[in-house]
Amino acid sequence: MPEGDTIFRAATALRKTLVGARVTRFNGNLGRAPLGERIEEVTSRGKNLLVRFEKGRTLRTHMMLHGSWHIYREGERWRRPAFQARLELHADNGFVAVCFNAPVVEWLKPGTIEELGPDATTDPFDGEEARRRLRQMGGASLERALLAQWALSGVGNVIKCEALFLERLDPFRTVASLEDRALDSLIDRSHRLLVRNRTAGPRNTRNALGGSRMWVYGRSRRPCLVCGDPVRVKTTQRITYYCARCQK
Repeated sequence: MPEGDTIFRAATALRKTLVGARVTRFNGNLGRAPLGERIEEVTSRGKNLLVRFEKGRTLRTHMMLHGSWHIYREGERWRRPAFQARLELHADNGFVAVCFNAPVVEWLKPGTIEELGPDATTDPFDGEEARRRLRQMGGASLERALLAQWALSGVGNVIKCEALFLERLDPFRTVASLEDRALDSLIDRSHRLLVRNRTAGPRNTRNALGGSRMWVYGRSRRPCLVCGDPVRVKTTQRITYYCARCQK
């Protein structure tokens, strides 16, 4: 499931491959293609991946649940069927970048990125601003507030569940019920989990050498790794995995 850490890794790979190269072919049903333009920059902002071209336009993609970027050598067989490709970018250095199954593939509109909250995937990170924005959602549950990208960008459902468990917080209590110290700790935990998963490899929120990579996410009805009670699941805005005994 793509979250801020996944998009950070994708942007890093695309940046190393594409920046400085020129576009030789561009299939994406986005109107005028940037043919011949140099790729100036590839960055991530929360869950958004941004590719800026020589003449000033910026491509924005958002993966939602199932999207992904792949990088191939020219002529290399794709690992997914062509009908799933939303965008295909060929560069003059022999690489091809393909965006599969992304619901959002568009030219960046003014205000889209500016409205996002502090990016929890990056360093430095403005935790105080994130707290200020989350405080505006005082009546919202923690499991809902952590997914509000205008308050804290980059956090998705996996990091949400894991951060709440590690902080031993009931996902369904309100933001207003937390003191600043507890809210700051939750924000910091979310930030640290995203940062530790920016490098290659499966997402991991535990330090254990073996067994589950997650504390609660995806472990419905299996024993909690701390207390042994079954992990519970509840669906509100999104599905939440939690331990009712540990997270009181």
